[in-house]
Amino acid sequence: MLELYYLKEADSVCSNRAVITLAEKGIKDWTPHYIELLKEDHFKSEYLSINPKAVVPTLVHNGNPVRESSIICDYIDELKSDPPLKPESLIERAHLREWIKDSDEIGFPGIAALNFVTRFRSAVPLETLERRWKKQPDLEKTLRQQSVIQKGMDSEWVLRGLVGWDRIFKKMEDTLSDGRPWIMGDTLTLVETCYAPLVKVLDMIKWLDVWFEHRPNVAQWWDNLGNRPSVLELDEYEGHTADLNSDHAKAGIVLVDEARDRLERYNASRI
Repeated sequence: MLELYYLKEADSVCSNRAVITLAEKGIKDWTPHYIELLKEDHFKSEYLSINPKAVVPTLVHNGNPVRESSIICDYIDELKSDPPLKPESLIERAHLREWIKDSDEIGFPGIAALNFVTRFRSAVPLETLERRWKKQPDLEKTLRQQSVIQKGMDSEWVLRGLVGWDRIFKKMEDTLSDGRPWIMGDTLTLVETCYAPLVKVLDMIKWLDVWFEHRPNVAQWWDNLGNRPSVLELDEYEGHTADLNSDHAKAGIVLVDEARDRLERYNASRI
């Protein structure tokens, strides 16, 4: 029996990694368990018993929990052989893991800060956040959120997000410059299923042009990836991306010029 405890929201990047990977593997026989942050389901004892860090998602296979989204995606890929989402070559698998490591260490905290400074900084009451911070086991997450709440676009975490994604997209542009359709070559892999929900948030807040303006290969890669059924299904979730009048889009558009200026000033200082 396969069960997934997850957030059914368009910007819940870790949950959506698992959902997209399940879809790309063609695995439909799984049981959904929706976690609601507003009800603080992730802090309830039942959930903490399978995920002591109180993070979402958690995959449960035959009663055994699997935690951490990139590990969950790899586990899902191992459940059935076809279609494979990892290359056969050992060296290529090592390169794939390097990409995913960057998505975990650079991409995810970057998205967390950029989504927070645009949408959540103005939408979530401070008293709600303060209550969560007292229960939150992850100190780094708390410090990041507090910095963004207090400093807004001047937060060092916002700069880290802008610069981190600039680095990732530059590496992607260079990698895709040989004409390959996907990061690892001719076949979509876990790189795409792990990165798609992250880039989706940048699309939601309408900031992609900050990085894509002079990177046509990455823009084409995202156009192909963003239009796959597994990714388009996220638009059916609450807070979908298709509407320019969505809360995420309106919040992001107000700050996009400031984001572009801050990244340009940082890059100019490095010359």
